[in-house]
Amino acid sequence: MEKIQSKKQYIIGTVLLAAYLLFNGILLAGHELWRDEANVWLIARDMTPWQLFQEIKYQGHPCLWYLIAMPFAKIGLPFQTLSVLSFLVMGAAAGFFAYRAPFHPITKAVVLLSPIMTYYYPVVARNYCLIALILMLLAFFYPKRNEKPMLYGLLLGLLVQADTIALATAGLISCMWLWECVHTAMKERTKTPFITGAKGVWIPAASLVLWIFQFYQVSDSPEYEMKVLSAGEMLSEIKNFSYHILTRMTGQGQKFDLLLILLFVTAGVLLSVKIKNIWPSVVMSGAFLFEVIFSIMVYQLHIWHYIAICFSLIWCFWVYLESRKEKLQNAENNDAADAESGRSVWGKYVAIAGRILAEGLLVLLGITMFGRWNAPEENSSLSNAWNGLYSDGVHVAEYVKENIKPEELILSTDVVEAATVQAYLGKEYTFRFAGTGEAVTYANYTEEQSRQITTEALVGWISENYPEKKYFYLLKSPTNCVTDFDEQVTDSWELLYQTGEKTARGEEYSLYRITVQE
Repeated sequence: MEKIQSKKQYIIGTVLLAAYLLFNGILLAGHELWRDEANVWLIARDMTPWQLFQEIKYQGHPCLWYLIAMPFAKIGLPFQTLSVLSFLVMGAAAGFFAYRAPFHPITKAVVLLSPIMTYYYPVVARNYCLIALILMLLAFFYPKRNEKPMLYGLLLGLLVQADTIALATAGLISCMWLWECVHTAMKERTKTPFITGAKGVWIPAASLVLWIFQFYQVSDSPEYEMKVLSAGEMLSEIKNFSYHILTRMTGQGQKFDLLLILLFVTAGVLLSVKIKNIWPSVVMSGAFLFEVIFSIMVYQLHIWHYIAICFSLIWCFWVYLESRKEKLQNAENNDAADAESGRSVWGKYVAIAGRILAEGLLVLLGITMFGRWNAPEENSSLSNAWNGLYSDGVHVAEYVKENIKPEELILSTDVVEAATVQAYLGKEYTFRFAGTGEAVTYANYTEEQSRQITTEALVGWISENYPEKKYFYLLKSPTNCVTDFDEQVTDSWELLYQTGEKTARGEEYSLYRITVQE
């Protein structure tokens, strides 16, 4: 009977994973990469590892995703390789979830094909996909955490380097693991469990030191400035941003947000009572609160960050269900009376109710997030992903390759938005930022890359530094450092290319050839 059940689960898992890969593969085939993806690729391509660690504080993300992309970028593979990497990472995460997660097939199907796992992480190639995979692995290896403490500790250390928003999750899971080891050591009156846990817990602690090194003096970055609030203001903002995060994900109102919170609290209480361990709920609550406070005090987070909360929720319920199984097995091994008590009618009802609420919450979240994804006001909607234009950088790059030689002088009006075009073009082409005249590829968001210039000063700079040039090319994007651009456009400004429609990420371009001298 167990073999039949196992075979059935394998077939269901295979069907779910195949559907997931096919659906996201189709979306990936039509996806145009954009500036946030481009910046990672350019940094990985143009920097040494040491330079990367010096740059991190301006970027906001720890080193792991850059280091993974670095060898592929440096050997000259195309920019689209980054999309393949994120697709493979999420494919692995989906595989663990489809085959190994202790949830009902309906729950798995809803989660896999909702925005929790679809599109935002596998198609849009950003570092957040690492959070998903690592949390799936941490849930899967939870029962073996003390058998393989170095592996479990390594996963926690990697989670610290996946993204700053995962700090609370990684830290609280580490504390949970250490507490379990200490509690077991005190109960059994032996140091062995504590020593076992210590073999792995030091790794996330060391990884946190590395994170601190990367973000030391992060206040130098204009993107990240700490706000100071009173206790009353902080509590008010926590309430407001808690609603904001849930509403942003689901598209529903505050009453629905309260329903989600109530479902989580009730499921957490029932499951905690059953396994006599509240830590999984603490981890999930801490992960949510951390994102709320980060949005309030440092930098307002976006949908990609909020989705990471869903993976903390999946980890939470996965661990609860695995802990119940582990507790029953220990009871059977140690005391038949305890095992019988664990199987009591009351205990079964509590466990079943907790499981129903937990999986119901995941299903409800997945369905409402899918509905939100299809809303007309959603920039990265399914309709836009299917038919729209995410960024026009790929088409501008194609035009440049076909019509402009690499040795020509090309200037951009914004480093951030020009990065997409540069990433597609490869190392053969170099752009100069019109605001400073410097040759730049990646954006570091410093004041230097925000400088403005008049048309007269720009043309004067070109005449002085490139007296042999009769004309130059200017790539204009929505963010424009040329302050009097619209007033100075003349017949000598030949419009070569212009984006014909609005893009999802606001990356529309105009390419001019401007005559300096006749």
